[in-house]
Amino acid sequence: MALAGGGGAGNVAGSNPSGTGTSLNYIGDHAYAYSGAFEANVTAATVLNFNTGSEYIVGTFTLNACLQFEATDVAPTYMRIKLNDEQVSVVNVAEPGADTPSSSIQEMILSPYTSVVVECWSNGNDVNDLGNVRFIGRIYA
Repeated sequence: MALAGGGGAGNVAGSNPSGTGTSLNYIGDHAYAYSGAFEANVTAATVLNFNTGSEYIVGTFTLNACLQFEATDVAPTYMRIKLNDEQVSVVNVAEPGADTPSSSIQEMILSPYTSVVVECWSNGNDVNDLGNVRFIGRIYA
């Protein structure tokens, strides 16, 4: 559990109260991160980038996307999760049709003192895929 003034879960003093951005935020025994909206393109963009504290976290990463393209042009949006610079998961969201909201969920245990980087991209050159990534988890000592 996070302790006021430091200790416990990492980045207590630097947490973002609104929750958006690349960092991990803490409330009691819970941790969360919301990337905010991003526009996917063929170049991978870092949407979350944080380090865990001294406890481990059990939680889920969710990629949400609203795919805007012609029904015959399927261009999925991808989410890559890297722990300590090693890729551990790649998931995608793809459903044909205009303005189709969709999501993909990846459950994970994050070890203490782990570097977490989440990147997103799309295969389409002419799509306007809007999305966001969120992580919601529970902290355990």
